Amino acid sequence: MSDFDAAVAWALTRALSPRDRVRAAAQLASGEILNEYDHEWSINELPPHTPWAMYLAGDDRRYAYVCFDFDSSRGNAPYDAARLSHWLDELNIAHLVCASGPTGGRHVWIGLAESADADLVRTLALLTAQLLPSLDPTPLANPATGCVRPPGAPHRLGGVSVAQGPLTALTNCTVPADAITDLTAFLIDAGAELPSPTLGLLRGMTVDDDGHPYIAGPKRPLTPRVDAMLHTEPGEDTSYTLAAVLAGCAHSRWRYADVLAVVDEPAFEHVRTLRGRHGGDRIPRTERGRIRALDAAWNNAVRYVAAHPLNGTGDDTNYAARSNTALAAVERAQERANAMPGLWGADRASSAARRSTGTHSTRAVLDALCLYIAQSAQLVVEADVRRLSADTGYGRTTVHTALQTLTRPLVDEDPESAWIVRVGEPEAPHGQRYRLSQRFSTGSDDRDRTQVPARPQAPTLPLNRTYWTTRLSRELQPLAHDTFAAPRSLGRTTGLVFKHLAVDAHSTVDDLVQRTGLDGARVRTALHRLRSHRLARRGGPGWSRGDDTALDRAADELDVAGYLDHRRTRYGAERGRWEWWNAELTWMRKPNKKRRGRRASSGVALFAQNDRPDYARYPRGPDGRGDHREALNLVRAGVLSPAVALDAA
Repeated sequence: MSDFDAAVAWALTRALSPRDRVRAAAQLASGEILNEYDHEWSINELPPHTPWAMYLAGDDRRYAYVCFDFDSSRGNAPYDAARLSHWLDELNIAHLVCASGPTGGRHVWIGLAESADADLVRTLALLTAQLLPSLDPTPLANPATGCVRPPGAPHRLGGVSVAQGPLTALTNCTVPADAITDLTAFLIDAGAELPSPTLGLLRGMTVDDDGHPYIAGPKRPLTPRVDAMLHTEPGEDTSYTLAAVLAGCAHSRWRYADVLAVVDEPAFEHVRTLRGRHGGDRIPRTERGRIRALDAAWNNAVRYVAAHPLNGTGDDTNYAARSNTALAAVERAQERANAMPGLWGADRASSAARRSTGTHSTRAVLDALCLYIAQSAQLVVEADVRRLSADTGYGRTTVHTALQTLTRPLVDEDPESAWIVRVGEPEAPHGQRYRLSQRFSTGSDDRDRTQVPARPQAPTLPLNRTYWTTRLSRELQPLAHDTFAAPRSLGRTTGLVFKHLAVDAHSTVDDLVQRTGLDGARVRTALHRLRSHRLARRGGPGWSRGDDTALDRAADELDVAGYLDHRRTRYGAERGRWEWWNAELTWMRKPNKKRRGRRASSGVALFAQNDRPDYARYPRGPDGRGDHREALNLVRAGVLSPAVALDAA
């Protein structure tokens, strides 16, 4: 951003700002700019060196501007902004749409001729967020601190907020306050529901001397599951781990001071740091940012627990036993699978024989199901072919064949003789549920009952859930990579050898022959292919795994990078279409549904009121039947917010 552009943008901000100051973004010593506007800056000074945001309300806490901030991380921001813009045009409300920066966000500005009451604006924001999920209602919910970057203001990742129309909507504020009331009425007419008039304390909630909420009752120790999460490093989604731990603390009747005492534990990583740019190293939050993040997360957790009470004590007393039962079944299934490599085609039998017993893809699907059981601590898990495809790297047809093999009884008319058993029938939108055969759920006892044991058996130690989730994830990870899964890649056989190479130990060719079931010639060929791409190293005693980072480099060299991502995107679109079609079927069976839309005096439909709060009408062909191909094209185009969310998942 040039000095001239910055001066022009700053002059516009000074002309528009309802206060004599704005908020400026924080900056680290390294020069990286954070998405935290932690200090104020006078508009009578030169522009700050970091991005700035303009207050929407004046010092009187009444809104001079209404700005809808659509965040691309929440959904399809361009689509939601365009939808709101269309509604405003229909209601004859002057507004300005801005592309906020390089991340795809949008700002929709309304300049008010008279300032609006904060409660009215807050209600408007909450109603809009119900219909347009990418909206961040925060700037419109707090008149004291609510602020948005004005047109021309720089973005922390580069670029500026670009106005997509004339600035007269802001420089000549002509929208009366009654327009906010009209827009609110329209949103309610369109299907949004009025929020509760206050966010008072729910049943069971109270506050401490500092105003922090908590659940009334004597403090209890954390449940084993929550305590384990508290002391375990979180995964990629640190916010999920934080929310789960805080909910457990609230269930155990902890107070804010108790939570503050353990804020240095691993589970609170989301409070201490921010996600780095492009998924890099996390960035420490400022002291004020840490307090703000913890306060917001704790308030949400306490309110959620109060609204969703568990049993009388809130304890999950059966978790340890349930987890041990599930992990014991996983352990027995893995031991049996390792003891019978011929069942997975490892003996290089004929194609017909391997179709009747299984292949390495069959074992990968079994490992994935075991991983789901270990993660959920439940014997019954839900799994569809697309999810299994994403986790194993195999296509959905191969996964479907593997599931058929695993559910085929080894003894006629005895379903428990199979590896896995189907539980019930799939009910849309849920997938098929599976469990391991009961033969893995019952421990074997080979002791001779006629003999008295010489010494008592040692007590059974609790099974390690982290061990199994880590091990199974590590087993599946190489399979789901473009370097081995894509056409014209190194291939599945090479991937199988790579999977059995250790990082910190050497394996001979004979070792790999025994582990993989491949013959020596195939193993040697695979090792040399891996070595040529720096994925395997040859030392004195044997072979070891090379640099894992070379996997991405090898995919680029083979021109197969992005193959699995493209397939996941395609499967995500198909899943979105399936969800959409099921929502359509649900609506079709609904009695007394609304079919006609409310129309303006000009005859233009303002919004199609058809009892479809989440999805638009499913496309139809000339014969009135569902046009599934057109629906898939719409999902891929990103015009349906629910489908977009599914695609991203």
